[in-house]
Amino acid sequence: METLDPGNWRSRCAKRFNEIDSDLTADEVDELAGEVYAFERTRAMLPEDAADFVAREMSRPDLPRFERRATPR
Repeated sequence: METLDPGNWRSRCAKRFNEIDSDLTADEVDELAGEVYAFERTRAMLPEDAADFVAREMSRPDLPRFERRATPR
C-alpha cells in the first residue's frame, strides 16, 4: 500500500466525497475528510476507499456509531 502524507490523503478523500455527493461544499468535504482521517480504521485505508466506506455506512438505515478507541494504540 502506498504511503501518503496527511494533506494528500485528505485531499484525495475530499475529492472522492465530492464525487459521491456534488451538493457538498468544498468546506464540507474538507471537514469530512479531516474527520475520516482522524479515525485509525479509516486512515489505514486508501482515501477513496475510506470515503466510499463512510458513504456506505452513513446510507444504512440503522446509522452506525463511530467511536474513538478509549486508549490510543
